[in-house]
This record gives sequence, structure tokens and C-alpha cells, in this order.
Amino acid sequence: MKQALNGDITQGYKDSRKLPFRKHVEEYSLFQIAGDITDLSVLDLGCGEGYYTRRIKQFMAAETMGVDISSRMIRQAESAERKNPIGCTYMIHDVATLPFLKPFDLVVAMYLLNYARTPKELLDFCKAAHQQLEPNGRFIGFNDNITSDISVYETYHQYGFSKQSTPERKEGDPIRYTFYNLDNTVFQCDNYYLHPETYKTAFEEAGFVDFQWISPILEPSQQNNRYWDHFMSYPPIIAFTARKV
Repeated sequence: MKQALNGDITQGYKDSRKLPFRKHVEEYSLFQIAGDITDLSVLDLGCGEGYYTRRIKQFMAAETMGVDISSRMIRQAESAERKNPIGCTYMIHDVATLPFLKPFDLVVAMYLLNYARTPKELLDFCKAAHQQLEPNGRFIGFNDNITSDISVYETYHQYGFSKQSTPERKEGDPIRYTFYNLDNTVFQCDNYYLHPETYKTAFEEAGFVDFQWISPILEPSQQNNRYWDHFMSYPPIIAFTARKV
């Protein structure tokens, strides 16, 4: 078994895209929540290797730009763009200190906010998203499901991962994801727990309205597949949406 534990997770994270929940739950949910993005300008914060930056462009967005703090991730994203140019651009930058770029219609953040270790870091992420949006623009994405009970953290092995944390989560405690990829590689990454009320406060203080958590949605082709029963009954991940006034 190949391992990438607490080291460079770039390849492992990219390979985890092949896990079924990524397509049938995560990706399907994101584009259901996004709705029609034809001709929109979209900013992908914490874009990683650019998977969703490219998918968003393929869904007919007018412009997509990805930002990530990892130079390794951005190199992979730019390599994919060179091999198959579709018009995506990328920037290496810490989202928390991202300067104003231009007004975008939609900002997406896939598993960015759950890297915040403190309420201030979360607020910085939310403010960064808010300042990049046009009035009435939306901020959407996915997050570790901080509302889920810790008793189910170890029950997702059949879906390619497990979660671990302290017995009684406190603000800033790590939530460790261990991924078991289809090629038998294993890698870990840490998210951080902040209380649901902390998220609500951060979105409000950043200037957003209509913030809400949205349960993941299963792709219709999988609706009768009992394999998904546990995942959908106790979702380990959750979507969010908010709007700039």
C-alpha cells in the first residue's frame, strides 16, 4: 500500500476524484446548487489542481479563474490547461489575504472554509469571497459537515475515506480525513472544527445574506442504489450558499 501521510497530497487528492461520491454526490450537488452558469464569470477559491475550475468552464461559464495557496496544485492546474486549453486562468495566493481582483458573478469554494482554524481565519475567507462578488452575486461550495455527529466519523470506509477527531470537538480541533484511493494509495489531510454558529456569524460579518447549509443531493441515476443509503442518511459533507447584497 502506497502512502502519502501528512506530506505532499497533491497527487493523492487528485486521484481521490475517482471515488464515486465525488461524481455522484459532490459534483452533481454543486451544479444543481449553482444552476445555470452560462456566461457567468466565476472565481474558484482554493481550487487545488483546478478540477472544478475546468468543470465550471465546461458548463459554459464565460470566465473561470482558480486561486490556491499551493504552487504544486497550481502547476498541475496550469499543466492541464496547456494540454487542453479551454480558457481557465490561475493564481497562487493565500485566499485569506487575496486582494480585490475584479467583480465576479459567482464565487465557489470547495472545502476551503473548513481549513480555517479560528473564527478570524474563517471570517478572512468569507471577506475575501465577498469582496470579489458583484452585487447580488452568490458564494457557494462544499464543506466538512460540522453538524454531523462524531459517532459516525469512522463509518465511511465503503466510500473511500474515514474521519477522526477528538472525543468532544472544540473550536480549532482537527478533523482528520484518511482517504483510501482506488489505486491503493492512502493520504490524510486535516480540516478544522468550528461551531455552526461561528460559520453563521462569519458570513453575516462579511456582509452576506441568505446563508444556509444545503444537504448533498444524490444523482438521479443512483437513486435506487442502496450503496448510498448510509452516506445520504449521515452526510459527511455539506454544501453552503450565501448572497452578497
